[in-house]
Amino acid sequence: MEKEIEELLTRGVERVYPDKSTLGKVLISGKKIRLYYGIDPTGDTLHLGHLVQLLKLRKFQDLGHEVIILIGDFTARIGDPTDKQAARKPLTHKQISENASGYKKQIGKILDLKKSNVRFMRNEKWTNKLTPEDMLELASHFTVSNLLTRDMFQERIKAGREVYVHEFLYPIFQAYDAVTMDVDLQIGGNDQMFNMLAGRDLMKRKKHKEMFVLTTKLLIDPTGKKMGKTEGNMITLNDRADDMFGKVMSWPDTMIPLGFEICTSLNLSDFAKEKPRDQKMKLAHEVVKI
Repeated sequence: MEKEIEELLTRGVERVYPDKSTLGKVLISGKKIRLYYGIDPTGDTLHLGHLVQLLKLRKFQDLGHEVIILIGDFTARIGDPTDKQAARKPLTHKQISENASGYKKQIGKILDLKKSNVRFMRNEKWTNKLTPEDMLELASHFTVSNLLTRDMFQERIKAGREVYVHEFLYPIFQAYDAVTMDVDLQIGGNDQMFNMLAGRDLMKRKKHKEMFVLTTKLLIDPTGKKMGKTEGNMITLNDRADDMFGKVMSWPDTMIPLGFEICTSLNLSDFAKEKPRDQKMKLAHEVVKI
């Protein structure tokens, strides 16, 4: 069990807050925790970037922990400003609902939806109930100076581009999600670290509780750009098998080690003597099996 938990907290993991050893001790003790992963329905299909988190969630699910998939139907209306050089275009409620309509089926390719320890929630359910008085109290736990430390806001300011007030609200509402669901752990890509740590801080203030945060490595191309919808280089979970295979085979060889680490359960060391093309074919076969 200890070896399994060690791999759970290291493979494909960038950081654990406050630290891996503390979370490891909780998991080894046999305590069952509640964890969540949030997805904003800004597109109608999930992609390999989501797969990284979903595979991690499946490991937690198999260990008997309670997994929550949070559909961010409210936060999608704001638009996560992470890594964005301009404000996102607002989505309508109808667009968001249509985008999310196929998520459960796609997620069911990775998580076991027949088990009782996985459930889906939507943050519109509680966020729409907030009154102006509630908003004032919630906002009082955050400072503008802290929110302005985000890299993309600093870059926009230096470039003379606008930063809108509603974008400041995104990490606040995401933090409120964590507190409302009273989770023990939040999982997300390393680019979500700021938003997730906001939730960790709010949990301490509101419930005097230590919430863990686990950030995963990002699937990035050789230029350092995230593989995803915005960049136009994504592999979706709805792609045809031959399209998935071809896209993986088009990856540069430098992406092979990372691909094995975060998109599969195989160890590249087992194929170390094989040619890069053969390694990539094994990686492509694993991705297609999703």
